[in-house]
Amino acid sequence: MLQESTKTLLIKTVQSLETAGEAGWDDQIELGNECLYEMHQMTRPSFRAYRMDSSDSKWPTHLPDSAKLIRAMPHVKLMVSAIRRRDRATALVSGKAAIAAL
Repeated sequence: MLQESTKTLLIKTVQSLETAGEAGWDDQIELGNECLYEMHQMTRPSFRAYRMDSSDSKWPTHLPDSAKLIRAMPHVKLMVSAIRRRDRATALVSGKAAIAAL
């Protein structure tokens, strides 16, 4: 669930890169940093999204697929770095690679 929202945020960032002009760089940096923050939070060892403490809970436990997140994070870092350098082509390639990894 949270991983899907992170993927949606990443898709929004890539779409913004494809359509925005020169004025959108700050917004794209902010979106990329937010995406990285969420990914780091979900891959932390103590992350317990929607996890109930009781073992006899009626609700299923939901943990994000951290392997996918870990594979995608280097691509997102490269994307944010490229955005800071205002290198749209590299940012798009990295962003699309991150989406594919998720």
